[in-house]
Amino acid sequence: MSIVTKTNETMSRTVKTVLVASVLVLVGVGLAGYFGWADSGTQQPIAFPHKTHIALGLACTMCHQRADRDSVAGRPPTAFCLGCHAAGETKSEEIKKLRQYGENGHEIPWKRVWRLPTHVFFPHQVHVTVAQLACQTCHGAMESLTRPPTGPLKELTMDECISCHDRQRLAKRAHDKRGQTTKVAVGPGSADCIVCHR
Repeated sequence: MSIVTKTNETMSRTVKTVLVASVLVLVGVGLAGYFGWADSGTQQPIAFPHKTHIALGLACTMCHQRADRDSVAGRPPTAFCLGCHAAGETKSEEIKKLRQYGENGHEIPWKRVWRLPTHVFFPHQVHVTVAQLACQTCHGAMESLTRPPTGPLKELTMDECISCHDRQRLAKRAHDKRGQTTKVAVGPGSADCIVCHR
């Protein structure tokens, strides 16, 4: 066998190895993104500091105003943010960005970070108002963040949801035995699949 033939065979194997490795990496990245194994890398247009706002005594539902009355929590309109941040001198680049959105009449194009599968129905209102769950139960320690998360702080799995619903039902039974009525007793977590899977 000639040196040229051996070189061609070696190059051919190298090219095949690189192609196979590239395909495997692409498939791995795709699966990681699809199943949420990797950080989504979501970058927000403004570096909103949850920690600062919570330290001022603002509740989550102050900005996410629909959480206690709708199925989605929603994001605050730009005008709401400008209610506090419209006036005064600022060195903050983030507040300057906010004001620029307001001056141009645009909403802040926040990007969604938490996303449940399309077949899962999660009504915020029921969980926030009826069950009186803290937002951190599902979202994690948002109050500790000085910048927006680039991915979910906490993955919401079916096992976790079912376990929470089970705890709610057990708490209701315990209260019923003592003859006490609580918010949990009004609407315990259902175990019917159709409640969440629609």
